[in-house]
Amino acid sequence: MYRLTIIFVLLFTILKADSFKFEEIEVMPKSIAKDYYTWRFLQEKETTKEEALKAYAWTKRKSPKLKKAIRKKIGYLPTEDKPKTQKDPNNYIIYPATAAKKSKKTLKRLYKQIKREGKYSDVLKVMADPNPFEALKTVTAKTQCYIFNGCNTKYRKKYFNHPFSKEQLAELVKEKQFNQTIFKIVTTHSLQNLKKSLIAIPITENLSFKSTFLLAINAIEFKEIEIATNYLTVARTKTESQSKHDQCDFWLYLLTKRKSYLNNLIGSKQINIYTLKARDILKKPYPKVITPNLGFHLVSDIDPYSPIDWAKIKIAIKKEPKNIDKLADKYNSYATEGIYTYLKEKASNYQKSYYPMPYRDAMIGTDRYRVALLYALGRQESRFVPASISTSYALGMMQIMPFLIKHLAKERGEKLDLNDMFNPYTAISYANQHLNYLTKYLYHPLFIAYGYNGGIGFTKRTIKSSHLFKTGEYEPYLSMELIDYEESKEYGKKVLTNYIIYLNILGVKTRITPFLDILDKPLETDKFR
Repeated sequence: MYRLTIIFVLLFTILKADSFKFEEIEVMPKSIAKDYYTWRFLQEKETTKEEALKAYAWTKRKSPKLKKAIRKKIGYLPTEDKPKTQKDPNNYIIYPATAAKKSKKTLKRLYKQIKREGKYSDVLKVMADPNPFEALKTVTAKTQCYIFNGCNTKYRKKYFNHPFSKEQLAELVKEKQFNQTIFKIVTTHSLQNLKKSLIAIPITENLSFKSTFLLAINAIEFKEIEIATNYLTVARTKTESQSKHDQCDFWLYLLTKRKSYLNNLIGSKQINIYTLKARDILKKPYPKVITPNLGFHLVSDIDPYSPIDWAKIKIAIKKEPKNIDKLADKYNSYATEGIYTYLKEKASNYQKSYYPMPYRDAMIGTDRYRVALLYALGRQESRFVPASISTSYALGMMQIMPFLIKHLAKERGEKLDLNDMFNPYTAISYANQHLNYLTKYLYHPLFIAYGYNGGIGFTKRTIKSSHLFKTGEYEPYLSMELIDYEESKEYGKKVLTNYIIYLNILGVKTRITPFLDILDKPLETDKFR
């Protein structure tokens, strides 16, 4: 294993590119990877304003980081070519988030001023009113959603915590934007009056699976079990995702205690907290997973640490989806294990569960619980593809954000280029360092996952909430569905599942139930409560 580490480090040193030149980035395939290298290029002193403008134009996604970099380089933000829409010159534009930060006095003065000028603003009409909730009823349902969704949580708590009328709801459910409104209401505990008014609202085609499921969770909070059961039954019909079917079946079992739902869960090909818990209830063994033991050989025509090469593979997947299994076999090597298992799982339409354990030599001397945690996070972050880049430019196999990379490097007293994070050994080392910090405060894999994904501040606020992770009926499952940050909510469930599976692979025989049962016991889970 030590020899493999040396080979990988040398390979990365040889293949690692310095900062790319304009001409080199220009010919890269349109991808997030190209955007990342463009972002790096825009920040270089040698980049001219003319080059910067051309480079910015070819980017796939104008991310906040790209916009900040181009503005700093040329002094302004280039306008994008968008189809021109006819705008009403008399419509005064002010965003709800902006208005929410202003005093009522300022808003009233501004609203009077624009009316004198012959202009109007639905946002000001509502938010400058002495009673914004009542004023909300005077604008269209679409505008109601726009204002509600656009203002901050503090404003919603202060002015909008009143029940919707049946007539109001009948119009709101026709709007797709109302899906976001439902999420914000259901996951904000202090909006009790609004939450209660959502019970038994009519379900329309515009309501998504997520909204219908959340309406069920909301009904459960108010002990309206029959209504919740109906919502869950309808929610199940709104998706073809097996994991979402599992989610509904698990909750239907909790509400009805019908064994048929448990049988559905153990028949599922998906491995998640719901199917694992069902197997615990029925005292069934956990499903078998695939952990490849691949030989080491260099794969031709690819640098496994190159984001551009990885982008080309993803393009090939889209072009020839029927050839994914054949493409996977090309990467049947320890050097490209993440790519191989990613493609194999995709080729099986996720009917086969791969739990690879690449770069084991990077964890020599690390206890099995930390190894399981690193693998649980790595599988969820990147499927162990070293060259992964997210839309927010989280980098490498462990998807660490640039600001955190710089902070961790400073703690070490190291000079590190961001591109070094595409070396999986560096990524694992830095992720392990970050986990040393997180585990000072968080002891449970679910909470550690929240911290890794959403940050320690978000996690502290979440677990200290008065209504989450307390002893009660349907806990801890109810709390896990009410997390107000969607990405971290789902991320935490998946990492916990991965952690249990990896512990078992590593020889630590365990089940998921003990980990779920202690979430209301602060001494065993965190330092914040």
